[in-house]
Amino acid sequence: MQISGNTECRRCGDDRPLATNPYRHAQILFPKALPDRQLSVDCITMTTGEDRGGVLLSGLAMLECLGESGPQGVTQLANAIGIDKGNAHRIAKVLINQGFVDQDVATKHYRLAPRTIQLAGQALRQLDVRQAADDVLARLAAETGESTHLAVRTPDGGVYVAQVKAGNRLSVETEIGSSPIIHATATGKALYAGAEPGELELVAPEPLAKFTSTTITDRSVLDADLATVRSRGYAVDDEELNPDIRCAAAPVTGAGGKTVAAVGISGPVSRVDQQRLHDLGVRLRIAAAEISARLSWHQPA
Repeated sequence: MQISGNTECRRCGDDRPLATNPYRHAQILFPKALPDRQLSVDCITMTTGEDRGGVLLSGLAMLECLGESGPQGVTQLANAIGIDKGNAHRIAKVLINQGFVDQDVATKHYRLAPRTIQLAGQALRQLDVRQAADDVLARLAAETGESTHLAVRTPDGGVYVAQVKAGNRLSVETEIGSSPIIHATATGKALYAGAEPGELELVAPEPLAKFTSTTITDRSVLDADLATVRSRGYAVDDEELNPDIRCAAAPVTGAGGKTVAAVGISGPVSRVDQQRLHDLGVRLRIAAAEISARLSWHQPA
């Protein structure tokens, strides 16, 4: 896509004529980050993966430098990470636009912004919940003969971070690093059953995709299902994402009783009938309470 004129880049802030700009610009969509405008311009330095990787490394080095040494000016940063002042200024502006760095109006020094603290806190909480859940997942898999998994809640949904495979020859595989479909999986429903108003619409926007004949595609039906999850303490997926697969999951809570993760069990319908599905749900509710208690013990006073 060709772009011309003096369009300002929302990432680097550069508003020079794009024909003379040493950056290659591409027009991309930011439907979530920029709800008030459909299109934005994003800068990508040069054209090779090596160049882009170098810019990323410079940005990470800048964050590390600010974290270790505190507020610094552009000259100090450029010298510390080994780049020229112009590139240091552009990278710092990108980090400011993305909320990772602030600039003091009086001194012009750059410093880490609260978003870096938020990111670090999320990483620590995820690590804590993984450690707290490891032996519980292994025990559940051994006791039930079904694969168990753990997913952590993220602002835009969730991500699977752990799985313990069962000893059965036929078992359900969960890809670590993948994200649960919020409206069509027990894990997704467990993660967002207690969502604040407006949160669910962001992670499960309409129209709700249909995967099988039992997938919930009506918002009011989904709301009712999530109300049931809140009342009984666990969610179920009755072949809603994949035919012949049933799943149950329960929310794990952290500080303030907020859901931070979900622990789940998946199995083929040949072994998991309706009665067993709900029996597994009760087991998971107890397991989730155990993990939640461990997390509360590790919360700082």
